[in-house]
Amino acid sequence: MPQRPPEPRTYYLDANLDGLELQCRLRDGDLRCERHRDHFAQDAEDEAWIPEVAAKGWIIVTRDVAIQRRPAERSAWISTGAVVIMIRGNRLSAEEMARMLLTAHTGGRLDDFISKRMTPMVIHLHPDGHFEVREGGERRGGQKK
Repeated sequence: MPQRPPEPRTYYLDANLDGLELQCRLRDGDLRCERHRDHFAQDAEDEAWIPEVAAKGWIIVTRDVAIQRRPAERSAWISTGAVVIMIRGNRLSAEEMARMLLTAHTGGRLDDFISKRMTPMVIHLHPDGHFEVREGGERRGGQKK
């Protein structure tokens, strides 16, 4: 019996990235995404919304590298098994960030990468679309040889 393809993932744009232009570019590229402002107050504490977003299985997309260091936020994404994608690079436009995410997502590359790893994890996404696990994200079934 053929396997059904996995349900497409939803990418959650945190308060630092939830502009309409980025959302439109991602949706035009067939990437499912949700904006922070459509679900929470703009000033909602990260430790309040992270558990709700993670419970839905959504992938958190942010530029806030401090989410890895601040104890309450760190505890929130670790305890809920969240997947966090950190967009890396300086002075990136919505167009550039969309291109990064869409490049990484091409052919299901990013979704496949995430599905082969255990949560929680932090993935750094670079301007060329290259991504790497920076924390957590051990491979399911052990190390690849």
